[in-house]
Amino acid sequence: MMLPIYVITMKKSTERRQIMTERLERLGLEFSFIDAVVGKNIHDVEKNRLCSQKRQGFLSSPLSDGALGCLMSHRAIWQKMQEVRIDSALILEDDAIIAPEILDVLPRLEKLRGHFDLISLHDMKGLPLIDIAQISDSHRLSTTRYNNIGAVSYVISQKAAKHLLDLSLPALFEVDILMNRWWDHGLQTLLVTPQVVFEDDSPSTIGYGKAKPVWPDDTIFYRLKRRFNRANDSITKRRLFAKMVATAKMRLKDSNTVDTSFNA
Repeated sequence: MMLPIYVITMKKSTERRQIMTERLERLGLEFSFIDAVVGKNIHDVEKNRLCSQKRQGFLSSPLSDGALGCLMSHRAIWQKMQEVRIDSALILEDDAIIAPEILDVLPRLEKLRGHFDLISLHDMKGLPLIDIAQISDSHRLSTTRYNNIGAVSYVISQKAAKHLLDLSLPALFEVDILMNRWWDHGLQTLLVTPQVVFEDDSPSTIGYGKAKPVWPDDTIFYRLKRRFNRANDSITKRRLFAKMVATAKMRLKDSNTVDTSFNA
């Protein structure tokens, strides 16, 4: 049974919907559109409720309207997974280009149900990778010592979706940053290598936009707090990385469908 596929895009973005429809139908993949939340349409009172006041101590700019809308869009699918009892699903944003190799990879990921949390199908280039498991002659599951920023395409378990639902509001981080803070939320974040999903040259209609908002009162106190939190994150990642890799290998090995004989 193929994983259910959800594509996030603006309801009015007919061109993007047509592009994604052609890309997926060309591969014979069934999917459903999820209407993206328009961040700028969220009332200011509601934005204040949805956004965490702790963010200034972690990041140098407030959460943008686009980023908030993007987070709420992904949350809508995570919520749907709980309501409909979906074990795991593939989530795509509307700038995803899907390689034919995905037809071989997805059934293999389906067989790993219950043995993973988050698996990205899109690799942010330039990051050193640690191999975790061989899932086929041509593809592996890997991880990185650094943040694998990106929410273009990922497979998520129902349990992981529930965990992120509980953590994501009030919103402290953008959805991609949140998902990849494995040392913070305790979920193993893996990626398929070589990647089977790419980004096209057109900006996603649910993207963050180029202009970043600024804090009106960014004092030295917040700048020092951000420096402290960055250092603390770095130390925590280094301390927990080997354990995360070992746990991910053990879970995958228990599936009896992959080869985990790599040295991390």
